[in-house]
Amino acid sequence: MDPVAGGIVKEELLEQPQDGAPRPMEGLHEAGPPPFLTKTYDLVEDPSTDQVLSWSRAGNSFVVWDPHVFAEVLLPRLFKHSNFSSFVRQLNTYVSTLSLVINPCSSYGFAN
Repeated sequence: MDPVAGGIVKEELLEQPQDGAPRPMEGLHEAGPPPFLTKTYDLVEDPSTDQVLSWSRAGNSFVVWDPHVFAEVLLPRLFKHSNFSSFVRQLNTYVSTLSLVINPCSSYGFAN
């Protein structure tokens, strides 16, 4: 390789946009949120599931109002299982400060 002024090789100059604009392939390999979190968010965000799970009043957590319907109907739609405990375990792997609250109405609240 032929060095150019300042000790930078030609290939390095090609990799650096001169005007600061992003290169066409830049960002293609960046990872987004894990599919589990995206699917969970979509379930909570869907207004048709509000009787089963919904955002809390503050909007910083979600509540599973009917764990049985959640496990038997909603989980199999997006995941390969219908096990509520497995869902909670997987959620724990992504949310380090998960708070699981069980109230007398048999609902579960999840907050970060």
